[in-house]
Amino acid sequence: MCTIFIRQLKTTIAIGIVFLSLASSLYCQSQGVNPLFSQDQGIKEKVDVTTLFIEAHKHYREEKYSEAAFGYEKLIQSGVSNGEIYYNLGNSYFKMSMLGKAILSYRVAELYLPRDEDLKANLKYARQLTKDKIESKQFLPFIKDFCFWYSKLNAKELLIVFLLAHGLFWSLVIIKIFWKNEYQNLIILTTLVSVVVLGCSLALKLYNQNYTIDGVVLAKEITVRSGNGFNNTALFQLHDGAEFNIIEQGKDWIKIELADGKRGWVESRWVGKCQLHSWPLPANE
Repeated sequence: MCTIFIRQLKTTIAIGIVFLSLASSLYCQSQGVNPLFSQDQGIKEKVDVTTLFIEAHKHYREEKYSEAAFGYEKLIQSGVSNGEIYYNLGNSYFKMSMLGKAILSYRVAELYLPRDEDLKANLKYARQLTKDKIESKQFLPFIKDFCFWYSKLNAKELLIVFLLAHGLFWSLVIIKIFWKNEYQNLIILTTLVSVVVLGCSLALKLYNQNYTIDGVVLAKEITVRSGNGFNNTALFQLHDGAEFNIIEQGKDWIKIELADGKRGWVESRWVGKCQLHSWPLPANE
């Protein structure tokens, strides 16, 4: 009996280690972490990006939004990115009347700051100013409200919660070896369910951040066509700030789907992608 228990414990530990390794690998990939990044290079770039940040923030406070946006863009291009940078960049674009780039920046900032009320308010206001009013037929808003941990936590926070739950589960399993009571199995089972749910939520969030890509129109107006070429039928127009899901990518054209189910092809040069490390952006017309 003891031998069987030890064998099952070893198997479970092995599965747990694999699960943790995959989660860590996916998270590092989504954040653009490079384990071969040299220390000397890191020190040099830290000095440069600190100067860039100070200058960009100074321009932002002085309401020199064009210079501020340029500075924040250079920070992102250098590999430095966080919610505050994207949020300030979005505000700078908004002040410059670049609605599409503002919405795109706010959308990326959401990946870091999912609970920031100011960010939500600014994004909502920017969306109200867009010309295209697209009614969503998706069920996703209900899912986000029901699975609150998925929408309220960013990838890093969700990873931390998952690791804590994972550690609690193994602590309870070890305690069971030396001390038993009647409620122990129920507590362990509940913790295991929590670990599985959090692990699946983390995997889904990382998958969505890396492989499910939303897009935003960055030009004043673009034409959505029935195929990937100018000879195809023009279906309808989209305007600055319109949002959609990218379902197929080519070299010069992208197939999109709107929230109301409409589909078509648009030129990729006028589209910004709502994903980490997606800069530099195309220029507006």
